[in-house]
Amino acid sequence: MSRKKIAIILPLIVAGIVGRLTLSKLLPPSPDIYINVKGITQPLFMMDLFFVIATVSMLSGFLLDKRFSMVVPVSVMLLTDLIIGNNLIFIFTWSGFAMIALLSYILKSRKGFNLQSKYLLLGTGIAGVLLYDLWTNFGCWLLWYPHTVEGLILCYTLAIPFTLWHLLSTTLSVTFIILPIAYLKETKTIRFLLNPERKPDTVIADN
Repeated sequence: MSRKKIAIILPLIVAGIVGRLTLSKLLPPSPDIYINVKGITQPLFMMDLFFVIATVSMLSGFLLDKRFSMVVPVSVMLLTDLIIGNNLIFIFTWSGFAMIALLSYILKSRKGFNLQSKYLLLGTGIAGVLLYDLWTNFGCWLLWYPHTVEGLILCYTLAIPFTLWHLLSTTLSVTFIILPIAYLKETKTIRFLLNPERKPDTVIADN
């Protein structure tokens, strides 16, 4: 493994671990707005730390090759789950974040990771949310719900508060974290940080 890859992989893993373990204490409580679905009272909006690992997953896909892009989110989930704990749903959550990383890698391979593709970056975040939630909620249905059409519909319906939060938080993370990193990459600032002996380019890529 090259020094450049290590300089990208380690900060991403550390950021994911620190973010997941510490930000849970800083999240505000979810708004007290509830809906009733088939006799079950459910919050309309439910906050969690999905955006932390989703951001790390997207960045690993944008900055690394296919193999290492999926290693990063799985490593973060493995190490933090050793502390937080988990159950059989880990099969779906770990692979779900790996899917987000792979989706980001595919976009990077075809369109590049730069400010010109900013709308595609946002679209990738939204697509990643929907892919992750469809996959992990399918796992929830298999593990905890009746294996009927009604059980499947109920499972996905009750997951709507999480999906709304995932869409909002991922949109914010793309806007305030991923796009600035795309700018740093486009202006060669990241390359300079990894190799200080080399002067950074001063000309921004042509629009």
